[in-house]
Amino acid sequence: MKRIYPWIVPWMLIGAVGLTAEPERDFVEPPIVESDRQHWAFEPISRPDLPSVQRTSWPMTGVDFFILSELEANNLGPARQADKATLLRRLKFDLHGLPPSAEELSQFENDLAADAYERLVDRLLSSPAYGERWAQYWLDLARYAETDGFEHDKVRRQAWKYRDWVIHALNVDLAYDRFVHQQLVGSEGKDPKAEIATMFCLAGPDMPDINEQDLRRHDKLNEITSTVGAVFLGLQLHCAQCHDHKYDPLSQADFYRLRAVFEPSIPQMKRDQPVHFLVRQSSSAPARFYHRGELKQPGAVVLPGVPRVAVPAGQSFECDPQSPRLGLVDWLFSDSNPLTARVIANRLWQYHFGRSLCENPSDFGVVAGGPTHPQLLDWLATELRRERWSLKRLHRTILLSATYRQASRGDGDGDIQWTQRVQRDATNELYSRFPRQRLQGEVLRDALLAVSGQLNRQIGGESVRPPLPQELLETLLKGQWTSNDNPADQSRRSIYVFARRNLRYPIFDAFDRPDGGASCARRDRSTTAIQSLQMLNSDLSLSAAKGLRDRLLASLETESPLQIQRLVESLFVRALARRPSGAEQTRFGDLLTAENDMLEENLLTACLALLNTNEFLYID
Repeated sequence: MKRIYPWIVPWMLIGAVGLTAEPERDFVEPPIVESDRQHWAFEPISRPDLPSVQRTSWPMTGVDFFILSELEANNLGPARQADKATLLRRLKFDLHGLPPSAEELSQFENDLAADAYERLVDRLLSSPAYGERWAQYWLDLARYAETDGFEHDKVRRQAWKYRDWVIHALNVDLAYDRFVHQQLVGSEGKDPKAEIATMFCLAGPDMPDINEQDLRRHDKLNEITSTVGAVFLGLQLHCAQCHDHKYDPLSQADFYRLRAVFEPSIPQMKRDQPVHFLVRQSSSAPARFYHRGELKQPGAVVLPGVPRVAVPAGQSFECDPQSPRLGLVDWLFSDSNPLTARVIANRLWQYHFGRSLCENPSDFGVVAGGPTHPQLLDWLATELRRERWSLKRLHRTILLSATYRQASRGDGDGDIQWTQRVQRDATNELYSRFPRQRLQGEVLRDALLAVSGQLNRQIGGESVRPPLPQELLETLLKGQWTSNDNPADQSRRSIYVFARRNLRYPIFDAFDRPDGGASCARRDRSTTAIQSLQMLNSDLSLSAAKGLRDRLLASLETESPLQIQRLVESLFVRALARRPSGAEQTRFGDLLTAENDMLEENLLTACLALLNTNEFLYID
């Protein structure tokens, strides 16, 4: 029989129906055995029954049965429900990344209808501010930035269009399967506007100015493969780029099969020419296995495919070579794939509660810790499928739960049950109370602008560049950061602030924003002196304190004791979304009346002090 050499087999014929010849193999990969598929992440998803509980009056959604069951198994009960002011502030920051206004607080506290909370959730989910907040989570995963990174950090002038696409898609509740389809497939060249979403694949760092453009393309394909594996499958496929994975049942060939899905869509690159979108090409060289991951060691041809361990035993899966990206997306959302639904359901839980049900939301592998509540995770995953991949409906299920509505603090030293919760559930792994969370840098900036009345709520469009301290400007090349002249532009939401890889806006940098160098599933949570100095001494904080002071003074009619009392109350409501205690009222009232003709200065001090409290920086 005449030997068929893999390098002369036409790409478009490989894997075609009726083609019996296999590409030559010059690699050996370990087989997938039954024990590999018995790892929890690779087991088929089935909808678990709601567990029985003793406290049957507590659950409000299916979520609560799984949480309460674990609590009761550990001789614990849930915390009381948080008060209305706390719930409003929690929801506003969670869904919008903004503090509630005084008017919203008054309206919600005076709404005595039984469904007041449910209607609040629905109203917040339907607001455009929802997409502006939740887009940042996805942009972290997408390693989004508007520059290339590396030495020259050149600007990608159309990158902001991808950011706006994400915001819009979330606001219209684009079903998650369509959300992913458009980012991995687009329209395959049929509609240029539809290709904006495929910027996801090429959003990572790039070096257009290097001489070895073949190496640039090689690295870009590897980076796309690693990102897709982590974001959608929760697998650390990048570990298999050079060798078989040391722990997970992922071979190096698995890596290059998934990479082969995207290979026909990445053109040959040219120096100093950016590549932003996936482009379907009429012809392409066959995809190959690369020994040790090195471009100079190409091996056998590989067919586009998916990790073998995620395919049920006895079944096989090969992407259609005519449209491998479409084949990949079809598999991602097929009932036989157990990973996609689990991964995104886990991410939504993480963003609401500050921690995921699994140790690492982008690593469902053997070494990473398994879920604390495996049945809850599968119930959420099947709920998402039942709701036709609607993210907003899954949000609603979580937000309406009694678990989410729990208080995050006890009722004082005499609260014995609270003491037991803290002792028996020290890390809050059982969700015996709502977990406190510090606001992210972007949310802190928006909160400062909002309470001071400076926030510009314009939606979409090109990014803005607020002023930077001179010492930071001196670290940049000429023209890399030119501040907007219009003050209104400088006060737009943080999602619209220009995202430069090599320089993050100061408050974002101080509060652990990732640099966009790689997909970020979970931000670091550092505590540093720089954060305190940023909040106390920066121009941003001082400007916010002055704006808040001026808003308060504008409502002041006289400097009578009654008016001062109202002034203190208004300060707390605007800054912390609650009314002051008696002791706070006295202390701040004494400060404001301490010296004659010093009201403005003392009020500024009071405003800056409240904006630097933990209560302002944290949810609950």
